[in-house]
Amino acid sequence: MSSPAVVAAPAPTPALRSAFRRSLDDRTPGARAVSYGVLLLLWVVSIGGSIAQTLTMTRKQAAEGLQTVYTQAVIDAGHIAFLVPAVIAVLVIVFRVVHVRNDIAPLLLAITPSAWIAFSEFARGNAVTEQVLLPIGVAVTLWAVQTRVGDLRLYALAAAILATVSMALTTSAPALMYMPQSFDEATDKTVTGLPLLAGFFSHPNGAGLFFALALPLTSLFQRWYLRGACAAVLLTAILWTSSRTALFGAGVWLAVMLLRPFVRRTLHRVLLVALVGLTVAVVALPLTTTDAEAFTERGAIWQFLLGRLNGQEWLFGLGHAWFSDNYPMLKSALSSAASHGHNVFVTYAVTGGLVLVALLGLVVAHTARIASRLPIERERVAAMAFLCVLVAVSITETAWRLEAPDTLFAAMAVPLFVIATQSRPMASERRGSPDRPPVTRTHPGGNRQPAGDRPDDSSASRRASAPLR
Repeated sequence: MSSPAVVAAPAPTPALRSAFRRSLDDRTPGARAVSYGVLLLLWVVSIGGSIAQTLTMTRKQAAEGLQTVYTQAVIDAGHIAFLVPAVIAVLVIVFRVVHVRNDIAPLLLAITPSAWIAFSEFARGNAVTEQVLLPIGVAVTLWAVQTRVGDLRLYALAAAILATVSMALTTSAPALMYMPQSFDEATDKTVTGLPLLAGFFSHPNGAGLFFALALPLTSLFQRWYLRGACAAVLLTAILWTSSRTALFGAGVWLAVMLLRPFVRRTLHRVLLVALVGLTVAVVALPLTTTDAEAFTERGAIWQFLLGRLNGQEWLFGLGHAWFSDNYPMLKSALSSAASHGHNVFVTYAVTGGLVLVALLGLVVAHTARIASRLPIERERVAAMAFLCVLVAVSITETAWRLEAPDTLFAAMAVPLFVIATQSRPMASERRGSPDRPPVTRTHPGGNRQPAGDRPDDSSASRRASAPLR
C-alpha cells in the first residue's frame, strides 16, 4: 500500500497570519480592553512613586540605600500605588475568579515564593505585611482576566516612551530629574562620556534594569518599525545609564536576536540551555568569588552576607525583613549600597533560605516550560528571551522583586506572572503557526486534512484545543 502524498500548504499571507492569531485569541473586545487596562494600571502605579520623587524632590535630597526622607507627595503616591492594585485584586477575586475555567496549577506554582514568605513570617511570629500579599493578588488578577503574552507589547511601548521622556528631560531640564548628586558628573563608570542617566529612578542601575527587562517584549510587535524603534530607544537609554548589569542583560537579548535566524526551529531548545547556564551562574558566582573588590565590590557584600548563615539558617533564612532591620550595621560594615545582596541567590538565601531559592528556581523552570510551548513564534521568542534577561541581570543585582508596589514590579513581576499563568490549552503545542502553516496530507480518497488532524498524530497535538474564553 503506497503512503499518502504530502502537499505543502501555500505560503502564509498577512490575512492567514491574522486569521491564525484571531483563532488563538478568541477574547471579546471588552475582555481585551480589561486586560490592557489592568496592565496599564499596574505599570503606572509601579512607577508612580518615582514620578512623584522627580516632581517633588531635588537631587540633593536623594540618598542611596534606605535613609532617604520622602516628601508627603511621595508617601501619598506610595499609598495609592498599593491601594489601586489591591482594590483591583479584591474586585477580580470577588466577581471573576469563580467563573474562570483556566488551569489553576500554573497560578499556584507562580505564587509559591510569596506564599512561602507569608508562611515563614507567620511562623517566626512576625507581621505578614500587605506588600508580601499583594503580589499574590496581582497574580490571581492576571490569571483571572486571562491576560495574554501578546498584550505585554504595551509594556515595551510604555518603557520606550518613559526612556524617551527621561533622556529628553535629562538633556533639557537636568535639575528636574531625581538622581543622587554623586551621579551628576561623568565618572569612570560612564561608557558615553556623559553624566549617568537615572531618569525617573533614584539610581542609574534601576533605570537600566527597567529598560533591559522591557527589551525582550519589543519582539511582540508585528510591525518591524515598531520593534526597531522601541528597541533602539531602550538600547540608547541603557547605554546612557552605563549600568554594567543592564548592559549584560541587553547583550543577552542581542545574542538571542542575532541567533534567531540561524536556529529558528530549535531556538527554544537553545534558549533553555542558555537559561540553565545563566541560572547556574546566579548561584555559583557568589559562592566562588573570593576577591572582595570583584564586580564593583560585590564580592565583599556576598562574602559578608553568606557568612551570616549558619546551620538551619541556610535552610530557612534570617527573615524577610532582615536587610531593613539591619541596614545601619550593613552600611557601617560595608557601604550604603548593602541594602540587598546584589544577587538574587544571596538576597533570598539570606532572607528565606534555600527553600525560597528552590521555589524561585521552580517558578523559572515552570515559566520556561510554558514559554517554550506558546503557539505563536514571536511570543515564544519574547517570553524565553525575557526569562534569559531576567536571570542574567539577577547575577549581579536583586532583579527579582517579591514585594509590591515596587519600581521594578511592573517590569519584572507582571510579565513573569503573565507568562507563568498561561493556561494549559493556551500553551499546548500546535502544528501550525502564522509563520509556518500546517502541512496538509492528501489521503487516498482525495481529501485533504491538516497534519494536526491526522488520526496518527502525536498525543501532544491530540490534546491541543482552542484557548478558553
